[in-house]
Amino acid sequence: MTIKYVMDVPSRGPTQNKKGAVKVKRNTRYIDKLLAIQECSALEANEIGFIARFLIQATLPHSNPRLNEWCRKNGNLTMHMMAPSAVGLPFGCYARLLLVWVSSQAVRNKSKLDKGFITEQEARKLELGRSQRRFMEDLGLRSTGGKNGSINPFREQMRRLFKTTISVTFAELNEESGYICEDEMGARVADISHILWSAKQPEQDFSWESWVELSPKFFQLITDKPVPLDMRVLRLIKRSPMALDIYCWATYRVSYLKRVTIIPWLGLMEQMGSNYADVKDFRRRFNDGLEKVQRAWPGLDATPTDKGLLIKPGAPQVPRRKKYRTEGY
Repeated sequence: MTIKYVMDVPSRGPTQNKKGAVKVKRNTRYIDKLLAIQECSALEANEIGFIARFLIQATLPHSNPRLNEWCRKNGNLTMHMMAPSAVGLPFGCYARLLLVWVSSQAVRNKSKLDKGFITEQEARKLELGRSQRRFMEDLGLRSTGGKNGSINPFREQMRRLFKTTISVTFAELNEESGYICEDEMGARVADISHILWSAKQPEQDFSWESWVELSPKFFQLITDKPVPLDMRVLRLIKRSPMALDIYCWATYRVSYLKRVTIIPWLGLMEQMGSNYADVKDFRRRFNDGLEKVQRAWPGLDATPTDKGLLIKPGAPQVPRRKKYRTEGY
């Protein structure tokens, strides 16, 4: 892989030079991360994460929907989300990263459960750590305070997610008989959550850990044939909910793609669009997100066209292997 990096380093004034040096340093770190992803697989780097398939087929809102109900449809799958009106629905980057973390921990615990090392209730109980700072660092996030800091928005997304109820419906039409068969499973994300973190001192460690206990049905939903991801890529594109959706979707789609396919823009918009004015607006946002993903995954052969996204078969960024599903890593 050949990586170009172009840096605009101001040439005048001490303040400008300092800013230019910071920019160079950030760009250098970014290039180093890209190279590390290309040179070492996620499995070798111990950076495998997981996401449930239905959360790829139908995604969360990108921005605040300001509603307490959300529905996405993709073919025969429909996902419906509902949250208390006083709380609101989870959305954006933090909610997605939280769901990947929750799914990854659940998959690993499911492996221990299958081997008889822990009980079913223990498998559903996820430890969040002794401080918010440590937990956010596990997700590749910085904990910053203040009006525009990350601490309060992150905590708000946790609160929204754990209080949300998600239902997934699969509908299948038998053309000969005319009957429609619908299978539905619904569950609140968490049965119980116990979070004791300091709002004023998020770095403060407590003597006991915060935790969340997933509901049995939600635990079942997210551990059924999960899709493996590279956590390093997610951390690289963590600021864009669209890029996060595209990466997860492309990783899954390429894993079974057999021929060149054009996916219409309207279909993509119904699956992962959120509050966009029209298809044109969605395409612009999608193309920006795709560009971010392809920097980290240059092997993704996907090209925007007038009709839709043209995607060609290739090697998945993280291969789907049996050991991921049975051993959970």
